[in-house]
Amino acid sequence: MMKHTTIQYGCLLAFLLGAAIAGASPVPRATFAVSPAQPLMDDRLAISMSGLPPNRLITVKAQSKAQDQHWWRSEAVFNSGPQGVVDLQTQAPVSGAYQGVDGMGLFWSMQPDPDTKSGDHAFFAVTDWFQPIATEIEASIAGQSLGSTVIERRFAKPGLRCTAIAEAGLSGFLCDPGDGRRHPGVMVLGGSEGGLGEPDAALLLASHGFTTLSLAYFGAKGLPATLQNIPLEYFVQALAWLRARPEIDLRFVGVLGASRGAEAALQFAAIDPDVNAVVARSPSYIRWEGATARQLPGGPAWTWHGQPLAYAPIHIPIWFGVRFAWDSLWREPVPYTPLFLHNLQALGDTARFEIPVENIHGPVLLLSGKDDQKWPSSMMATRLMERLRQHRHPYADRQLSYAGAGHWIPYEYLPTAGSGHGMIGGTPVGTARAQADSWPMILQFFTQSAELKQNRP
Repeated sequence: MMKHTTIQYGCLLAFLLGAAIAGASPVPRATFAVSPAQPLMDDRLAISMSGLPPNRLITVKAQSKAQDQHWWRSEAVFNSGPQGVVDLQTQAPVSGAYQGVDGMGLFWSMQPDPDTKSGDHAFFAVTDWFQPIATEIEASIAGQSLGSTVIERRFAKPGLRCTAIAEAGLSGFLCDPGDGRRHPGVMVLGGSEGGLGEPDAALLLASHGFTTLSLAYFGAKGLPATLQNIPLEYFVQALAWLRARPEIDLRFVGVLGASRGAEAALQFAAIDPDVNAVVARSPSYIRWEGATARQLPGGPAWTWHGQPLAYAPIHIPIWFGVRFAWDSLWREPVPYTPLFLHNLQALGDTARFEIPVENIHGPVLLLSGKDDQKWPSSMMATRLMERLRQHRHPYADRQLSYAGAGHWIPYEYLPTAGSGHGMIGGTPVGTARAQADSWPMILQFFTQSAELKQNRP
């Protein structure tokens, strides 16, 4: 009798346990909403998650694999509120990789995995600009996943046409929106890295209705190997070639240059009256000395009619050499801004090296970071603006200088939290804020400048 009762109680306990398990609420699955559906890298995304447990702390993680196969990740914790919703556009995280309301916060705040054996810890590696960047967004609670979604963003919109250019002595690639119409043109020039330099800017501009020429001017096949004795006629020739293209609306062709490319853009635009507007990111107000393959002072950077243009020489004092050797030994970033400031102070009068920007036949937009550690671009941009005003340049020139930003102000929403800031200055959040403000300004500047030219009788 006792044995039978024990079996009955055991069956009852098993039944109750089974009923409790069967009646337990299943783990809810998050529903993700992402807009736009086919985003570009410069689109601000609207990302929300619904169907979450109400009034709970939800961990939202983001991860992307760079094209060197290195993973970058970020996460933040949000309160799901009474409706069980997390909306990245309208909610600030309770804690995590960034603070405040920022719909793109999880993207720029990603950091690389601390694997020293592979990958680039300085910048998110992109080597093929025509491949999408995939980012997985996952929501979880107490370590249990509530679901995830994968977002693919591209540098070029569908239908964009790009062609490699290796003719007429030019090297680069041409992109147009691919709709068979003529569009305003923009020539894009990179900096001291050589090669194409800024292909992302060219692709994004083309995706927004411009025909773009990403032009290499050294460090590419058929061109000088180093930033030395570059003839400005090369840029004039490239602009004439671009204007002759059937994809170009002849009423407007602008130039976008970064760093030494900004120096080139401003200088050749002051010579060529067919340049209708200039955007100069991290610019200089003077022509600096060129550079050898080992980045040592290398004589004139630019020539015109076969003659070198006067340049500010770069002398390397002993104290900088010692600092460079010490920082290099300990693999610390070397700030170059003190070197440029030292040379400017030693020069005193820089008048004969200055770029005559007042001769540019169109408006100028200057962008710089106040913490630029490559060279003092914010101060030099101010000198450029002062010169434009002193000569009463008759166009709507504008200067934007960003606190917390350094030499690199990206055009798209990429991670800014790598280790590269020691080399170029700025902070991750400062760089992200500069990007979020400056890229729409660049698009607006070129669009409005083109419209003014097109509507002029």
